[in-house]
Amino acid sequence: MTDPRTDIAGGRRIAALWTGLLLAPLAFLTSLELAYLLVDGACLRRNVLPIHLVQAACLLLALAGGVTAWRSRHADGARARFMAGLGAVLSALFVLAIGAQAIPAFFLGPCR
Repeated sequence: MTDPRTDIAGGRRIAALWTGLLLAPLAFLTSLELAYLLVDGACLRRNVLPIHLVQAACLLLALAGGVTAWRSRHADGARARFMAGLGAVLSALFVLAIGAQAIPAFFLGPCR
């Protein structure tokens, strides 16, 4: 029988690298889906605040992914440095994408 509490060497570092790489794209997809889901309710109630809150929360998640990737950039090994650098670049890209996705919600009504 194996011990379920088996420690993986460098597990925190590996988790930080994958978090930095995947959190921003997942935040973007979540923002896209939830904002689309909330449009009908926002149109009926004439209230876009839930859409803004979702986009702000997802923007913060994407920034957290970028910070995690940036902190992991001094990891040992070429693969780890590559993953950290790629995570930082992808996070910056997806922060811009979430920001660009939020711009129309400020200028256009939800019924348009």
